[in-house]
Amino acid sequence: MEIGCGTGQLSVPLADLGAELIAVELGPRLAALARRNLEQFPQARVLVSSFEEWQLPDRTFDAVICASAFHWLDPEVRYAKTAAALHPGGALALLQLHYVRGGTDGFFADTQPYYRRWGLSDDPMFELPDPHELPGSYPELDERLEFRAVERYRFEIPMRHTTASYVGWLRTDSLVNSLDANSRAEFLAEMERLIALHYHGAVERNLLYELIVAKRLS
Repeated sequence: MEIGCGTGQLSVPLADLGAELIAVELGPRLAALARRNLEQFPQARVLVSSFEEWQLPDRTFDAVICASAFHWLDPEVRYAKTAAALHPGGALALLQLHYVRGGTDGFFADTQPYYRRWGLSDDPMFELPDPHELPGSYPELDERLEFRAVERYRFEIPMRHTTASYVGWLRTDSLVNSLDANSRAEFLAEMERLIALHYHGAVERNLLYELIVAKRLS
């Protein structure tokens, strides 16, 4: 089971590996995009619901996966309900993506006026964290009685983009997809012009992927 699948960016490779997948997505438009991206995988289903309100099926799962959405869930529900969804020994896997310092000099600062203009950020002083100073996510998971054997992994990956690939990547971002169609088109057009004109069509961003895996107690 995947919580908050968005457009299916993680769902597609999971299904491609042969996973029988049920994905729960709150946003109807994002769910429609995910269904379209998963059309070739009959073993994958996308349901429109909040995780908190979704009724768990009678069956339990080998794994519950959530990428960059677990923090949106009700803290009183998310651990107990994911534990209830898993069979003993099943895994809760949380993937958290962090934007960190590094990459093309000046590019992050140059993007911020566009984020503020379109209501995607309201902090003019925001700066990216140093990857070595970034605290671990969900430390409370270590204390949950439903889980054991919590393992944590970090992967810092520099991502080099052309103008087209960066704008294409932004099209999959749930924050960008929260804009209405006209605003989203204007935002993406401004980002495209910035990269093409000021950065000669190529930029690099550093990403820190944090993977947290916990086993359901038997």
